[in-house]
Amino acid sequence: MGMSNADRGAPLWKEKRDTWVSVCDDCHSPRFARENLQAMDEACKDAGLKYTETFKVAENLMLDGMGEPMPKDLHPDWSGQHIWSLKIGAYHDGPKYGGKKGESGEFRMSNCSDIERVCFESVGYWMTYIFKGMAHGSWNDATYCDGSFGMDR
Repeated sequence: MGMSNADRGAPLWKEKRDTWVSVCDDCHSPRFARENLQAMDEACKDAGLKYTETFKVAENLMLDGMGEPMPKDLHPDWSGQHIWSLKIGAYHDGPKYGGKKGESGEFRMSNCSDIERVCFESVGYWMTYIFKGMAHGSWNDATYCDGSFGMDR
């Protein structure tokens, strides 16, 4: 079901959630499976909120002229540009985000500023650790090793 902030109670997800519970109830009660699924939902929602906050900080720094643009002495992104790596699609369009209207940045963890790298790590690594850790009952991975502690950093 991914890590998005989607409404996990929506009909779109009902069949997948029911299948999840049916797999778990081979060994556990359906209540146990549903409670663990709910715990995963809450952990993913919390991680999504943390990521949104991190991204907003990076965006505000960039708009205030305090963010570091992609250095011109490094290799350009896939489009041949040196634009803000978090400028993805229509949400961050126009010259104030670097590049020309319609150009999109490349979400990456190298050839970018530290705050951009942290944003990438938040969604690319830490949210993944939280989701997978919760999905597999590995609380340590979801919280103490790489998940929530990494995002809180």
